[in-house]
Amino acid sequence: MNHAIKKSVVDDCIRIKDLGYSSSHHIRMYGEQLEIVSDPVPDGNGVSVQVTSAAEPTKRTLRLPTSLLVGFKDLFPKVSKAASR
Repeated sequence: MNHAIKKSVVDDCIRIKDLGYSSSHHIRMYGEQLEIVSDPVPDGNGVSVQVTSAAEPTKRTLRLPTSLLVGFKDLFPKVSKAASR
C-alpha cells in the first residue's frame, strides 16, 4: 500500500512564505481585504498568519488553506538564484 510522504509543517511555512504570504503583504480572503502582519507559523496541523483589516484593526489569527497553497508547488516553482542569472 502506497502512502504519501508527509511534508513537515516547517517546510509548508517556507513554501507559503515563498508564495507571498508574509509580513507586510495584502491578500483578499473570505471576502475581506487583509494585511498580513506576521510570517507563516505552524499552528496545530496547519499554518497560520496574523492579520489585520480596515474593519478589524486588532491582530487576529488566520489559518491558511495549507493543502491548497502547498499543492500549487508545480504551478509556482521556486526560482533558483543560478537560473535567474
